[in-house]
Amino acid sequence: MVGRPREFDTEQVLEAAMRAFWANGFESTSLADLVSATGLHKGSLYQAFGDKHSLFVQSLNRYLADVRLHKNEALANAKSPLSGIRDVLHGFIDKSETNVGCPKGCLAVKTLVEMAPDDVEVQDIMDSHKANMKKSMITQLEAAQKIGELDADKSPEMITHLLMIFMDGLATWANSGASCEEGHALLDGQLDALL
Repeated sequence: MVGRPREFDTEQVLEAAMRAFWANGFESTSLADLVSATGLHKGSLYQAFGDKHSLFVQSLNRYLADVRLHKNEALANAKSPLSGIRDVLHGFIDKSETNVGCPKGCLAVKTLVEMAPDDVEVQDIMDSHKANMKKSMITQLEAAQKIGELDADKSPEMITHLLMIFMDGLATWANSGASCEEGHALLDGQLDALL
């Protein structure tokens, strides 16, 4: 016997679940919240995505894939290696401002604080994502040095570490209601100091 075909868009449901987790975190997002956000009944959610943790992991992977897509597009379209880094980082700040209903801050940073220390699967996902971001930024900074856009005596690895720590802190600060304008100004100050 063949089951009934799904009557919902999997990507739309994952997007809705992702936003619910993004707004509230894993622990504070109830099953009722997920049912309300996605418009699916509990049984349909479980059948399509597994338990709450499995749905969260799929939502997190979707979020991180979007982050990497933004990064790759910004770098590919940049006028120079350093402008690419600026475009990527400013784009992260703009994400919640330009997408209606998008929560403040960063789901990845919230996840690192809430879950990664105790959840091996989530920690592995986040480690892989951070390694991808780090490699891209170091590559950009090395390219900037080759064309004389960045001083040769500056360390691409150190700049990358400092920028990643700064962005994590900025995302946490954004959760408290800081404005996009303040975020852009602080980021520009940090970039000017490091680059």
